[in-house]
Amino acid sequence: MKERSLLYFITAVVTTVLFLVSILITTQRWFDTYGVMAMPSWYMFLIPVILLWVGWFFEVKGYLLAASILLSILLGGQFDYTGLVNGSQFVPSLYAPMVRTVYVLGLMLLIGSTGLGYFTYHQLHQIKK
Repeated sequence: MKERSLLYFITAVVTTVLFLVSILITTQRWFDTYGVMAMPSWYMFLIPVILLWVGWFFEVKGYLLAASILLSILLGGQFDYTGLVNGSQFVPSLYAPMVRTVYVLGLMLLIGSTGLGYFTYHQLHQIKK
């Protein structure tokens, strides 16, 4: 049995949790109006999740770098909606707590998975030398 990288596995798990949260919020009533601002759609996380799991299984660090770059692009797009948290974009008080919570949770998971992806790539690159 091959010994695979635990950091690679944790990166894939964190990104999968992000993917599952983005699927879960599509069931909410406020998703049609505020869902795109709170978190990117689930299909945007599909390719990075597949790349991470396939790359972890076959131990290909290029897939890890590709997934991290895609997640970086999504992270940059997520910063366009910081007005949800500071109140400059109007959200009705009925939906505001949930929309803001999902935004912050998604942002933290996205920062974590992106940073962990680059860190894991760096660690794997040092081990291979």
